[in-house]
Amino acid sequence: MAAAAPPADDGRSVYVGGMPRHAEWQELKDHMRSAGEIEFCDVLYSDWGEPRGVGFVRFKTEAEAQQAIATLNETTMDGRTVKVAPWTGRQPNFNSPGKMMYQMWAWYGGAKKKPRDMDPEKSKLVERIKTYQKGDATQKETWYSFCGEVKDPARHETAKLQEFVTTYSVP
Repeated sequence: MAAAAPPADDGRSVYVGGMPRHAEWQELKDHMRSAGEIEFCDVLYSDWGEPRGVGFVRFKTEAEAQQAIATLNETTMDGRTVKVAPWTGRQPNFNSPGKMMYQMWAWYGGAKKKPRDMDPEKSKLVERIKTYQKGDATQKETWYSFCGEVKDPARHETAKLQEFVTTYSVP
C-alpha cells in the first residue's frame, strides 16, 4: 500500500504520533477507519530501519480528515495514546532506505527475536504458546479464537497468556 502517496498538503492528510512501535499500516488503517474512507496510509521508519511510532493517513475528503482529528486524537491504540493532527510536513518518502532495512531485518528473522523488555515469565509463556500453535492447525485455531484480533502472543498481557495456558493445558 506504500506506492504512489498523493501530495500531503491538501487538507486530507493527518499525522498520527505515539503509535506502538510494532504497529504496521494495516493496524493504523483499522484504527483510523471510523473517521472515513482512507485512500492511503503507512507508518514511517528511521534511516536505520526502526519504526518511528508515527503514521501518515490520507482520507478521501478534507471533512473526513477533520473528523479523524476531532474524534481520534488522544485515543488508545494497542495500549498507547495516539496524537492525531493535520499533516504539516512534506510528503513522506515511504520507500526510504530505513523502511527497506527494517523489512530485510524482519525477513531474515530479526522480528522473531525476543524483545529486550519482556519479562522472563512472559517470555516463557510466549514460547510455550508459539510451540503449541505449531502442533497442528486446530491448536493454532484454538489460540486464534481465544486471542481475538491480535495473533502475536508477545503482544498480550502475561495474565491473558497464563489464562490460555491453564485453560487449554498447554504443555
